Amino acid sequence: MDYKLLISLLSPILLTIGGIISWFLKAKREELLSIEEKNREKKIKTYETLLEPYIYALTNTINEKERDKGIAKMLTLEYKKAAFNLTTFGSDEVIYSYNRIMQLFFNKDENQDSNEYGIKLITYFSDLLLNIRKDLYSKKTKLKKSNLLEFMMTDINKYKGKIDNFKFN
Repeated sequence: MDYKLLISLLSPILLTIGGIISWFLKAKREELLSIEEKNREKKIKTYETLLEPYIYALTNTINEKERDKGIAKMLTLEYKKAAFNLTTFGSDEVIYSYNRIMQLFFNKDENQDSNEYGIKLITYFSDLLLNIRKDLYSKKTKLKKSNLLEFMMTDINKYKGKIDNFKFN
């Protein structure tokens, strides 16, 4: 058999096989991207629900009744579901940060210095925000924890060092 004839017979078969393999790999990649996008959307919804009470707590322009109503959302079933979703969809770092801030609430000592407690609270909260940012957008962010609070704290410069250099247990 002539090599030219063999090549002319094998070429279409190999091209077809290559096309099928390329199509299969592309379909798998698109499926994975779709799953990642759905997971990302679930994370965003979960993170928004978990952050909402903190937004109320840190907003000075609303009245006390409205603030208390927003903070009370932490006791709702929706909030508890979001916390459970966090354990499924959240990154390890976000879960650690969220658990730290919740443990701070659970173990608040009534005799604790309120300034020290406040610094811990904003440090833990900024750590949570930074880890959410890393999980959703960019693990290589150059932002520090204090940068995420500058828009809401007028005296952030007093606390930047403490917030950014805080050592978690």
